[in-house]
Amino acid sequence: VVPERADSPWTAIRRRAGRTAAVRYALGEDVYGKPVPAALLTPPVDLENRTVEAGRTFTHEADFTLAEDDEWTLLVHHGGSRPDVRLDGEELFPRQPGAAEEHTGGFLATAPDGLAVRRRTLTLKAGRHRLSVTAQGGARGQRFRLRRTTRASRAADLAEAVKAAKAARSVVLFAYEDAGEGADRTGLALPGGQAALIEAVTAANPRTTVVLNTPAGVTMPWLERTGAVLQMYYPGQEGAAATADVLFGDADPGGRLTQTFPADEHVHPVAGDPARYPGVGGRQEYTEGIHVGHRWYDAQEAAPLFPFGHGLSYTTWRYEKLTVRPERGGLRVEFTVRNTGRRKGTDVAQVYVGPSPELRLDQPVRALAGYRRLTLAPGRSQRITLDLDARALSSWDAEQHTWVVGKGLREVFAGRSSRDLPLRATALVR
Repeated sequence: VVPERADSPWTAIRRRAGRTAAVRYALGEDVYGKPVPAALLTPPVDLENRTVEAGRTFTHEADFTLAEDDEWTLLVHHGGSRPDVRLDGEELFPRQPGAAEEHTGGFLATAPDGLAVRRRTLTLKAGRHRLSVTAQGGARGQRFRLRRTTRASRAADLAEAVKAAKAARSVVLFAYEDAGEGADRTGLALPGGQAALIEAVTAANPRTTVVLNTPAGVTMPWLERTGAVLQMYYPGQEGAAATADVLFGDADPGGRLTQTFPADEHVHPVAGDPARYPGVGGRQEYTEGIHVGHRWYDAQEAAPLFPFGHGLSYTTWRYEKLTVRPERGGLRVEFTVRNTGRRKGTDVAQVYVGPSPELRLDQPVRALAGYRRLTLAPGRSQRITLDLDARALSSWDAEQHTWVVGKGLREVFAGRSSRDLPLRATALVR
C-alpha cells in the first residue's frame, strides 16, 4: 500500500521541536550508494541516471584499477528489467528463484524515486578489474544507475555522523531492517554497518536514543551505551508523527512486546538445532511443542534481552492486593494498579497461570491468560478484574483431540511482563 503522503521522522521532529530549536541531520549508513566517478573508468562513462529508450540497448565495458584492497557494495537502481552487471566476468545481480528474488539483505528494495534497488558486497583485490553493464529499454524504456559504497565513503559518513553527535545536546539515531514473507532473515543483528554506527555515535554522545524500525527482535551489543531504545517496528503512514509524540513525551510509550527479544544469537528456541532451523534436506521440524516464545525461555531458565510483554513508561507503577477465587467454572482475578509517578501514563497489566498438577501433559511454566490496557492520571489507581474461563485454564490433549481443563491448585501471577510478576496467589480449579 502506497500512502498518499508520509512525513520523514526529521520533518516530524523539526515540526514538534519548533522554530527556536536547531535540528540537524547526518547520514550514518548510506543504503542507496554514491555515484561511480566517470573518471574512475577507462573508457570513462557516466552511469548515474542513464536513460535507455524503448527498443534500444545500452552497453558499456570499462576497466578500473584499485591501488589497494577494498570492500565495495555495488548497487544497481533500475526502472525496467534489471540490467546485467558483471565484474571480472561474474554476474552480480542474477535473478533468484522464488521469494529470494524479493529479499535484498535487510535494506529497502526501492529507492526514494521509485527505482528498484539491488545490492552486492564484494571484497576487491588491488589491481585492475573489468566492469560491464548492459541495460535493455524494453517496450517502454527505462532509467537506471550504478552506484557504490567503499570503505572510504563509509568511513566518511560515519565521521560526519560522529561529528554531528558531538555537537548535539541529544541524538536520535534511526536503525532499520527490511523483511517480508517467504524469506528468512540471515541473522538477528542489524544489517550493514548500523551496529558500528551506533557504537561510534553513542561513544560520542551517550544521550542517544536509538529508534528501531525492524520487523522483530534484534541483538543489541550496544544497548548499555545508549540513553534509550524505542522499538517502533513498521509504524505506517503516521509513524513519523507517532515517533515524535513519544520522543517528546507527548504520549506515553504504551506498547508492549509481543515477542521475546533474545540476548544472544545462540540462545533462542531454534538455535543449535538444524532440524528446526534452517532445516535439513528441505524439511523443517517444529518440535518445540507448546514451548513457543516466552514459554521456551521460562522452561530453559534462559535470560532474554527483553521478555515478552515488556515495555517502559514515563511514569512508575505499583501492583498490589491480588485476590483469586473460583468463578463460573474458571477463576476471577482481581488486583490494583496504581500510577505512582508524576504524569499520566499507560500500562498493560498481564495475568499468567502456572501448570495444573493433575494434568499428565506437557505444560508451560507460565502461560498468558489475560491482560488489560489502562491509562491513569498521576496518583490514581484502578481495580482490575479479569475472568479466566475454562479455556484459559485448559491444555490441548492430542490423544483425546480436545481441550482439557487443568484442575487442582493453580498459581496465578500478575504484573507488567512475563518476567516482571510481583503478585502471586493460588486458587483451586475444580
